[in-house]
Amino acid sequence: MTTTAVSIDDVRVQYGTGSAGVRALNGVSLEVRRGELLMILGPSGSGKTTLLQILGVLIRPTTGAVQVDGHSVNHLSPGALRQLRLDFFGFVFQAHHLISTLRAWENVALALDLKGIRRSIAERRSRELLDDFGLSSRAEAYPAELSGGQRQRVAIARACALDAPVILADEPTASLDSAAGWQVTQLFRQQADRHDRAVVFVTHDNRLTSVADRSVTIEDGRIVSEGTAH
Repeated sequence: MTTTAVSIDDVRVQYGTGSAGVRALNGVSLEVRRGELLMILGPSGSGKTTLLQILGVLIRPTTGAVQVDGHSVNHLSPGALRQLRLDFFGFVFQAHHLISTLRAWENVALALDLKGIRRSIAERRSRELLDDFGLSSRAEAYPAELSGGQRQRVAIARACALDAPVILADEPTASLDSAAGWQVTQLFRQQADRHDRAVVFVTHDNRLTSVADRSVTIEDGRIVSEGTAH
């Protein structure tokens, strides 16, 4: 049986006030389960990224409840939220955010450095992950020497380095060609299946939903459809 990793209930997010205010989310409730790949679909400006930020406790809701691993996080301090993000979440973005002056394995090791893990252990773990993702021969390469798909795989390896229970990915295939995008999507599928992680994948590409367990579509800050994707 899957267990709930993150849940939100009747969440609203308002940016600004009065006539200039924008409601990015308007009464959204959602459960994210371990061992599943959940895709969030919707047009540009629909609220997909804001929803991902709420799920990853990167921002606080204006109103509504957020629970992580069964515990409310609404009243946690900024410091406690930072620690929760480090312990519980791995993040992957459309722009891979690799550091250009660091080699591939060093970029992956950054996540381990943040936890104070000894350098030799961090390097070994980083190289093992790159090997798992088919990049063992590129461990010494700098980001500029990697293809777009390879850079994104390094970013996924970094997100997985600390064995986070939840991986959140915001349009990770948007800048890739179809072949590289499909390969990256399969990596996320493997993370859910082999490591019992909850993977939330924001995309505008409906063709990718065949890989998911569930998909939800968001428009104008509301979930307008939800269902089994395959």
